[in-house]
Amino acid sequence: MLVRAQQEPQKEDRFFLYLALGTGSYLIAEAIWLYYENILQVEVPFPGVSDIFYVLQSVFFLVAFVHLIHRHVTKNRLLSFIFDIAIVMTVAVTYSWYFLIRPLFDTPFASNAEVMLAFAYPLCDIVLLFCMISIYYLFEKKEWYERRRLFQFLFAGLLLQVGADTLFVYMTTVSGDNAIRLIDPLFILGLLMVGVSGHIVSPVDSKEDRQSKQRIKVQVGKLFLPYLLVILLFLTMAFYARRDEALNGLMIGCAVTILLILVRQILMILSHQELIQEIHEKADELEVSEERYKSLFTYHPDAVYSLDLKGRIESANPSFEKLTEQHAEELVGKTYRQFTTWQQTSTDKATAQQFETVFQKSGGPDVLLNVTNIPIRVRDRFVGMYGIGQDITTIRENELKIRRLAYYDHLTGAINRTYFEEVLHHLIETEQADETIVLCFIDLDDFKLVNDSFGHHVGDQLLIQVAKRLQEAVEPDDLVARQGGDEFTVILRNVTSDDQARCRTARLLDDLKRTYAIEGIELISNPSIGAVSCRRTAGKHVVTLLKQADLAMYQAKSGGGKSIIFFEDIAEKASYRLRLESELPIAIETNQLILHYQPQVDTVTYKMVGVEGLIRWNHPELGMITPNDFIPMAEEAGMIIRLGEWVLREGFLQAKQWQDDGLNLKVGLNVSMQQFHHPTFVLTLIRLVEETKVDPTRIDLEITEVSAVEDIEETVLTMNRLKDLGFTISIDDFGTGYSSLSRLADFPIDTLKIPREFVEKIQPATTGYSMISSIIHLAKSLHLEVIAEGVETLEQVNVLNRLECSRMQGYYFGRPMPAEQIPALY
Repeated sequence: MLVRAQQEPQKEDRFFLYLALGTGSYLIAEAIWLYYENILQVEVPFPGVSDIFYVLQSVFFLVAFVHLIHRHVTKNRLLSFIFDIAIVMTVAVTYSWYFLIRPLFDTPFASNAEVMLAFAYPLCDIVLLFCMISIYYLFEKKEWYERRRLFQFLFAGLLLQVGADTLFVYMTTVSGDNAIRLIDPLFILGLLMVGVSGHIVSPVDSKEDRQSKQRIKVQVGKLFLPYLLVILLFLTMAFYARRDEALNGLMIGCAVTILLILVRQILMILSHQELIQEIHEKADELEVSEERYKSLFTYHPDAVYSLDLKGRIESANPSFEKLTEQHAEELVGKTYRQFTTWQQTSTDKATAQQFETVFQKSGGPDVLLNVTNIPIRVRDRFVGMYGIGQDITTIRENELKIRRLAYYDHLTGAINRTYFEEVLHHLIETEQADETIVLCFIDLDDFKLVNDSFGHHVGDQLLIQVAKRLQEAVEPDDLVARQGGDEFTVILRNVTSDDQARCRTARLLDDLKRTYAIEGIELISNPSIGAVSCRRTAGKHVVTLLKQADLAMYQAKSGGGKSIIFFEDIAEKASYRLRLESELPIAIETNQLILHYQPQVDTVTYKMVGVEGLIRWNHPELGMITPNDFIPMAEEAGMIIRLGEWVLREGFLQAKQWQDDGLNLKVGLNVSMQQFHHPTFVLTLIRLVEETKVDPTRIDLEITEVSAVEDIEETVLTMNRLKDLGFTISIDDFGTGYSSLSRLADFPIDTLKIPREFVEKIQPATTGYSMISSIIHLAKSLHLEVIAEGVETLEQVNVLNRLECSRMQGYYFGRPMPAEQIPALY
């Protein structure tokens, strides 16, 4: 029974606990009885200790069923439940009095304790009978059908106990029959059935019509039982009254009248059976609906309340009590506005409203609520308002954190690039107010040197101080953002003139040029500022504005930094660059790009042994554009990889064509640093070789010295893979970079190319002469070929011959020319 008490729902655990205590009391009493009879072998004392535990069983059972009645009987059913139980118990008490208790008065007792105990046992039977009848009347809903086996066993167990005890009392006090030992097993059987009931779980009947019939049957039986018991009582009275010759005409008339009333009541119940059933069903539905509403209202995690027409609180759930730290009784009658800052905006109170308001707590921080007010309508009449208040304080705090992570730079606290561009878009393209703004792009000139010299933590502190100085230098309506790295952007608003724009921008430059003190180190990090003015009604696109400011900043940086360049001052040059940048992808697609080839001559035979492919842009409107005008732009704009692949494909196709024509020429093709260090560079070469069917041994890949010394280990690995494919490799502009001569021997290269700058200064006793002589001797010691670039005069040819330079390239032997002119020089 205790185990079952732990398994049942919490609301009935005490019921099974009390039943277990009652059963335990009976077992203790039986144990004491057996101890006296079988061990001591003496007559069991009466009254004795065992009698106390026998009586306690009924007490515990009564407490259990009172608790069950309190749990299950609703206010609507309480009155009818009391009257039904009262009628049945009246009949039971009457029979008990007449047949059991009244005869006790004629029985001689030795002591008052015997008298009290003799009367206690019939009363205990009445208590058990009350418990048994309570089971029958208590459950009118689905509990009876879901757990009917439990109640059936409990009912039968109590019935056996009541019957056995009644027979025991009757035999010992009235009839004097000595066959009472035959009744003893009934006590144990009844107690056993009560215990077993705690372990019975009845399956629910799957057929709804069977449930419905059973429900009707049970309810009608409950209605008839009081009347049937009253009729039985009257019949008993008439029988004993006639036997005692106490029956008279008045009693007969009263009995007949009462019986007729009972019969009439029974007939009315039968005739209105369907109506009674419907009433019971409606009552059950109403009770379920009420319980559902109560559950929704009481257990809702949000604050739920109801208001009357004057905005006063009528009811509040526990969550609302917890929020206000007041009991519901204290809240009733108070105005909702006493707690919130909400001001009604809608004139129609009878419509649903949703809003956010600050809930003012007396003993703690204010709470932000998302409130939904729902009108209460009864018979199409507005009578009040339900409200649900959800605490969204944490939600809003998290949203602010997410917004800060998404829109603000975590290091400096300034807005980030994403938010900056959104605001700029809003200012330029959404709002069309008549206002002039200045967009500034700021780059710190020596920031990389600071990081390399003092560490990244010092660099981070420098960025924080730069952002702080910018915030202090601008007006409240201006905007400061960190673009990333050491780049910042500023929007200066409400600019009234060009002079004011330059003055306010100059203030940014002056503040940033001041010395920074970080961890005892004094630093100077000069900025380069590019600025562009924009009148918001001019309709300039955000992307265009950003590019203009960026171009102006790069112009300031290329001029030595520590300066401000306005795009308006370089508009013509910048426009030309912007045009080239925007039209370069089109040029690649529409074959505006071409390769010219410059001959490379063997100085022993003076025969052409190779060519270098040099890219040109034949613009349909601007004419021939030199590489110096668009190659740096392509590198900055991120198009150099695509442009380099085009050069390789065109050079491979031309080498294949000359190979098929019988011209034994090596074609040199330039590879940019970005292209060489790109992860897919080798794969691209393999793909192009397969597409063009060129012999890789006819291709010389020219790599600048700066590219070679960038990550030397990776460079050597890539060069070895190129050599395995059959390509030859040249180091272009050798001597202008920072390569270590000790690592030069590690590079699997074939040729060193002497740059034009050294050839121009080739006269003896000059630096150029010494450098060329050193490079040639170095190449010979490493068994490398040497090509001198930029040879334009006979004097240069003669000096290079004396220095035993094996190959030359320059205007003296031929300018870069279309591929069609090369065969004539072979």
